[in-house]
Amino acid sequence: MVRSTTVSAVAVLDLHDQLLNLGVVTATQLREAGVEGAKLLDRGAAASPIQEQRVDETQLLALWQFAANNTQLPHIGLLIGQTFNPATHGVLASWLCQCSRVSEALEVFQRHIALMNPSESWQYSETADALVLEITFAPGKTYPQAAIERSMSAVLRWSREMTGVELRPLACEFAFPSPAYHAHYVELFGSDLRFDSERNSLHLPRDFLQHPILGASDYLRQMLESRARATLAQLQDADTLAGTVRRLILASLPEGMSIEPTCQALHVSRTTLYRRLKEEGTSFSALVVEVRRELSAELIRQGLPVATVSERLGFRDTSTFHRAFKRWFDRTPGAFRD
Repeated sequence: MVRSTTVSAVAVLDLHDQLLNLGVVTATQLREAGVEGAKLLDRGAAASPIQEQRVDETQLLALWQFAANNTQLPHIGLLIGQTFNPATHGVLASWLCQCSRVSEALEVFQRHIALMNPSESWQYSETADALVLEITFAPGKTYPQAAIERSMSAVLRWSREMTGVELRPLACEFAFPSPAYHAHYVELFGSDLRFDSERNSLHLPRDFLQHPILGASDYLRQMLESRARATLAQLQDADTLAGTVRRLILASLPEGMSIEPTCQALHVSRTTLYRRLKEEGTSFSALVVEVRRELSAELIRQGLPVATVSERLGFRDTSTFHRAFKRWFDRTPGAFRD
């Protein structure tokens, strides 16, 4: 059975409205494509908050095809990425704005981007002089170049809005040829642009991670984190392989993190499990980290001793758990509990 992927409804409505406002599509064209702005959100009394509502990914893909096919504004992806409208923020975007520092916001974004779009993925790594952010979309998805441009452009705009600091990339890589609107790239991303690369990535100054988020509230962060995690859990448990694997991981944490028991429980080979999880935009190791991270926060807040939490999560020793917790939350278990 092919599972339908859902994305943030407010994000789809935002793109819908921007395409109309930019004049690259008409309301009639959108209706004929099955995308009607008035029907994207359920505003009924019993409906979920609009920030948590979902729509089928096909509606988002249809909008991106309109954007890619327009000839009036070939750089439309860059333009859309430079907009920032708090009224259209979903639960994840709202959570990001309440993180204490960029490092925390980036980790939250990377681990929970499925709340926006499960088909989009960001990975980051560090070199001696740069933080490298790489964007990919799930295999088989028909996201056009404009969608990649939008996401990469949005990183810079969101950074400026959230920190008040202008972020200038050290270099950028793009897995497509230099476009005719190259000047717009230089304006946004700087002069070190590497087209026809093997990936789409931003190389950013390492100190970018240390910038504080303006106006962040720990009280609001905790509330939004709770709502976001509840929403994500519902998504992951809605007839997805990832949801099933998460439950199996949770049940077997104290015994260790071998993938073999999961394969046996699902009656699939290791290769098949890797492939099917990749199709859902995740991996076994990523799910292990997610489950451990979420449960660690819950158990530490409950006041359990660090050694007990470490054992329940299947870490080989307490010091390894300490390092992992500090990496996840940028603070020690003791400081997190306080």
